[in-house]
Amino acid sequence: MEVVLHLPVVPNVELVAAKAVETLGGALGMHQTRVEAASVAVVEACLNAMEHGGGPVTVRLRSKNGSARPCLVIEVEDHGKGFDPERAPQNSPSRILGRASKRGWGLTLIRELMDEVQIRSAPGKTLVYMCKYVESAP
Repeated sequence: MEVVLHLPVVPNVELVAAKAVETLGGALGMHQTRVEAASVAVVEACLNAMEHGGGPVTVRLRSKNGSARPCLVIEVEDHGKGFDPERAPQNSPSRILGRASKRGWGLTLIRELMDEVQIRSAPGKTLVYMCKYVESAP
């Protein structure tokens, strides 16, 4: 089962990707809290891709059943200038919220919400690979 979305850069289009995650996660039997976490992660990845990629975003959703732990795979791709994932701002939840910036939390949230995250980026293409295990309990 695979879903591919080609999203233009328009307000609230990231919610289309979130709805697709909810639908596919539900079809796979994922617990609601795991589906919600994956939905927030895909929204953050789409917002980053639209802001920094400068053009349409491709979102691919599929189930991965061949491994020991089945998972919902989400890939978000843009064609911007790229970045070094190792040098991306790392916000820590331990920072005092009153003083912490409200910007730059997307990658931190993605890494905390998903079970696996890989980021490959070069000029012309950034791919954020995320996996949320399909488990019936949170």
